[in-house]
Amino acid sequence: MTKRMKPDMDMRDGTRRLADEAPAVVWEMDMNRRCIYLDPRSAQVVSPEAFSFDDWISYVHPEDVPLFAVGAERARNGDHHTMEYRIVRSDGSVRWLLSNAAPRHDADGNVIGLLGSLADVTSHYESKERLLRSEAEHRLLTESAGDMIAHLNSEGRYVYVSPSHRDFFGYEPEEMVGRRAIEFLVAEDVEHAASTRGMRPRGLATMRGRRRDGTTFWMSINLRAVRDPKTGERMGLVAVSRDITPQVEAERELALREERFRSLTKLSSDWYWEVDTEAVFTFISEGIEQRLALRPDAIIGQHMAYTARDMSEEGVREFLRCFAAREPFRDLVFSVGLPEYPGVVRHIRMSGEPFYVDGTYAGYRGATTDVTREIRTAQQMQKLATLDALTDLPNRSVLDATLSARLNDRRAASPLGVLFLDLDRFKEVNDSLGHRFGDELLREVARRLRACTRPDDLVARLGGDEFVVLAECRRGEASAARLAQKLLEALSAPIVVESQEIKVGGSVGISLYPRDAAASETLLSAADTALYRAKEQGGGVYCFFTSEMREKTLMRHTLQQDMRGAAARGEFALHYQPRVSVHSLKVVSAEALIRWQHPRLGNVPPGCFIPLAEENGCIAEIGAWVLAEAVRQAAAWRKSGHMLKISVNLSPRQLHDRSIVDTVRNVLAREGLPAEALELEITESALMQDQCLAISVMRELKLLGVRLSIDDFGTGYSSLSHLRKFPLDCLKLDRSFLDEEQASDVNPLILAESIIDLAHALKLTVVAEGVENAEHLDFLRSTSCDEIQGYVISRPLPAPEFEAKYVAGRHRAQAEADGMKAG
Repeated sequence: MTKRMKPDMDMRDGTRRLADEAPAVVWEMDMNRRCIYLDPRSAQVVSPEAFSFDDWISYVHPEDVPLFAVGAERARNGDHHTMEYRIVRSDGSVRWLLSNAAPRHDADGNVIGLLGSLADVTSHYESKERLLRSEAEHRLLTESAGDMIAHLNSEGRYVYVSPSHRDFFGYEPEEMVGRRAIEFLVAEDVEHAASTRGMRPRGLATMRGRRRDGTTFWMSINLRAVRDPKTGERMGLVAVSRDITPQVEAERELALREERFRSLTKLSSDWYWEVDTEAVFTFISEGIEQRLALRPDAIIGQHMAYTARDMSEEGVREFLRCFAAREPFRDLVFSVGLPEYPGVVRHIRMSGEPFYVDGTYAGYRGATTDVTREIRTAQQMQKLATLDALTDLPNRSVLDATLSARLNDRRAASPLGVLFLDLDRFKEVNDSLGHRFGDELLREVARRLRACTRPDDLVARLGGDEFVVLAECRRGEASAARLAQKLLEALSAPIVVESQEIKVGGSVGISLYPRDAAASETLLSAADTALYRAKEQGGGVYCFFTSEMREKTLMRHTLQQDMRGAAARGEFALHYQPRVSVHSLKVVSAEALIRWQHPRLGNVPPGCFIPLAEENGCIAEIGAWVLAEAVRQAAAWRKSGHMLKISVNLSPRQLHDRSIVDTVRNVLAREGLPAEALELEITESALMQDQCLAISVMRELKLLGVRLSIDDFGTGYSSLSHLRKFPLDCLKLDRSFLDEEQASDVNPLILAESIIDLAHALKLTVVAEGVENAEHLDFLRSTSCDEIQGYVISRPLPAPEFEAKYVAGRHRAQAEADGMKAG
């Protein structure tokens, strides 16, 4: 693009300025090489009298001087010429000019001067390579490169027509000479031009030309009167015309797109906006009125923070930071208050980016969505993930986090009591009076327990009729005993449910920190052990954890010692539980589950030794063995032609150790198993620990090509919206969501279906765990759940049994699946 010309009163360099900057020049000279006319815009730079053709020739590129001389000579001899040549600017740069020149004749046909035009076609040359890619565009642009120059007499008949008319009108120039110009124009355009003469720049007109074949094209026409130099009488017109059809069509397309945009913004649930450099709204679509009942005209002119409810919210602060730095932002969520509806709070998600006009920063534009329902659903799910749905007490995840935090707080000098409480006759109530009575009973128990504790104490429900109280016990056993007695007295009082008096009572087991243990899990285990001792005494009492109860602790110690090297001794084995497609019931993968056959203790359940392995660090050795053995087995099956995928549990310690990436890479390479055939399962609690490190390690694992899933979702305290930051492929729904007997105001099956739908919205595959019966299977087949796993299909099986039933015997397994479908 050339720079816009600026008027310059110094005429000495006027010719130079035209050569440097003029986008177009219309000129006329007499036979003495004197310029007698320049178009008005050029004349603002240099007067015709001061314009020097000799100076102009000196600016022509040396390689183009011969071409220029030939063209000039032809024009002086009375021939029309069109040529392109280069001009060297003052700064040494080069631009291309398209030159058209034609002789001007007097009434007798004598050449009395030359008429011509110049147009900057530098951009044409710069884009020629690009234009060659499209034959149609190339043809259009090259055919319209030259202007049409014509001379009309006072009757409007052509006296001279440049050869370029042939390309646009389809007539030979000699066919047009002598005919009226309006014969080649659309009549209604001529009438419109005449009626709007005073409303447009003088000498300019836009109308359609009519080709020989009857089709039309749009032209921009620059008209100048030719007058007798002596009398001033108008003798005719000089018309310089240019095909502007592409421009007109582009303007129409732009108008169509603007109308389409307006229509789409009306139909969209989002609303679109623009703000200026001060973050003041300059445009906002009508969608905001449909979603927030705010009129666009009431928002335009307001600052973007106009409706922000809390300027300290992270989303608002991040928006202000990005706006100040002129950075794009994506999916910023914050709450807004509606001035027209005090007290009403909505949540929005906003994305935007800076935009520029002619290279100058002009503000931001973007889109906003009302995500109130999504946010409230996530908040509700977060509540369900951290609070017991029946009693509104904190759940196990909150208990674990709180207990760990208090143990890690070295400032806490007073002993901490863990009181594990269980109702004595709750099962009788449930069995005799029904779950409805049982649920109300548990709610009343929760209320009484809260009433017995201080604000800083924690009362949590673990599930069923089990509760835990965390309390500071400044006087050790004495304080704990006093609180336990208070709890038991509260539970011993009759509870009235629907006019029926119920007496249940309870038992309490107590452990003290630091006397009994220093780890949260050990403290809970000690309190649980003491609770069973209280139960053994008939219930209705409390019991402290004592040295006599340390047998279980000694057992833990034995397991911790013996698990070291157990893999090398061949004591570990893997069992495989099939994962099947919900709708076809075909086996698609298997989960590898570790089993420990202890030489003295026999079969040790994973729940007994895996937590210990996490504590003492043996999980790294065990996890590496499980990974290697599972990959080896899956590779062996594949070599036999059975393309089953394998899933392996990844412990928190493994996830937070960057060496796991090399371990996985090496195992896959050694066994020749494709990375996509391996899925690593990660628990919610593992994701929540050091999230930055977890995300980094998971991303490296994803680069290997393995799949990642979150295991036992719903047992921790993460939310679906929170999971978006993790590179996950799959969500395994915890078995608790299929427990309809679970006391809750919310039907767990309905909650499960909602989680499945939301997980799919996050593009996660969903696997339901713990599917135990046909009713669960029927429910899941009515949802969009992808896969299931549980005893309704098969218990975990040793490799030979699994292979016989689901690998070598896949036809039989399919027959069983078909039978389940029929059932």
